[in-house]
Amino acid sequence: MDEDSSKILNKMLEKIAKENQYYDSKISIKSVSTGGANYTSYLHHVTISAPGKDDLKLFVKLAALGEKIRSSTKFIIFEIENFFYNNLLKNYKTIEERNMVPLEHRLVTPKFYASNEECYKEVLILEDMTSKGYQTFDRFETIDWKYASKSVQNLAKLHALSIAWSVDDPERFKNTTNLDLNAYVSIRLEFLKNATTRAIEATRPENKERIKKFCKEVTKNDVFREFFSPIRRPVIVHCDYRPSNLLHRKLDNGELDVISVDYQTLFKGNPVYDLMYFIFTGSDKNFRKNHFKETIEHYYKELRAALERLNLDPDYIYSREDFDYELKKMMPFGLLISMLLLLIITVQEEDAPKVDKDIEINDFLVTPNNLYKERLNDIIDDYIEMGVL
Repeated sequence: MDEDSSKILNKMLEKIAKENQYYDSKISIKSVSTGGANYTSYLHHVTISAPGKDDLKLFVKLAALGEKIRSSTKFIIFEIENFFYNNLLKNYKTIEERNMVPLEHRLVTPKFYASNEECYKEVLILEDMTSKGYQTFDRFETIDWKYASKSVQNLAKLHALSIAWSVDDPERFKNTTNLDLNAYVSIRLEFLKNATTRAIEATRPENKERIKKFCKEVTKNDVFREFFSPIRRPVIVHCDYRPSNLLHRKLDNGELDVISVDYQTLFKGNPVYDLMYFIFTGSDKNFRKNHFKETIEHYYKELRAALERLNLDPDYIYSREDFDYELKKMMPFGLLISMLLLLIITVQEEDAPKVDKDIEINDFLVTPNNLYKERLNDIIDDYIEMGVL
């Protein structure tokens, strides 16, 4: 943390302490290592202590992206996350309250405390959910059905609220231009073109020609951009909905509770984007063999239920026919995003790009390891079996 950022953060924390009546407070800041799971921010756990008060546990994100990577495209991830907590989430809560959604079915997010939007010195201060027993998922592990079912249930809530807002206030939904076609489409395409070289190298010999043909088609600008676009039902998607951006905890009744975090890359796209992203960045061949169709069915069932709780008719708003149409259009995206994301998801901590102001987009083109090769080739086999390749 540089001196300027340190001053900004300490001033913000002192204000939070005062606003919450933590007088004569002591502020403790501890940096957090994500082990190669985060590249946009420096993360910190903060404890504010004061006589006669329970400790206030906070989570801090400080911008780690410098001029090198920002100059390559218009990065607005910090602006988007501020918009989520300061604007969009308030709309979602209003919609839930107006429709009297039961508390157990409402979207759970960390409490927002403060933010600083000054470029290169962005700060976001939230409730530390680990103090409530939440923990992150091990990115080297693969999801099981209990975790997946709760994750797509949370995803359905998120999407249903977006749909409800678009129905409730269509003009504001339409005019929220900072969530229009993702600002990172061009940079992701450039990165993907480089990543496909590594994917082809990692593909087993008997499938290389199929993958070369697939990569040539999906890296065409118009084809690639279609994956990021609304199809029949525009929805504000999370865009990075994978286990590394979810938190989970075990409840007293043995059930699992899963919530999403890291709302930095929201954009208006199609809901199947997040579903494919989650399945193919978090699962292995065994999970997909036993639960791929079940996960898709469960998502749509939960989406219908979430829409009905918001007094919307699923058959009119987002019919099964529309969902199946979008699912078919988006199926290739699962393989595509696997090529791109699994490089980073499977990288060992010692080989991961270093998070600092000098990081560049090509730093993420790490050398594929055995875990990447195994998971990618399993997905390729699945796509051949499904008839997509």
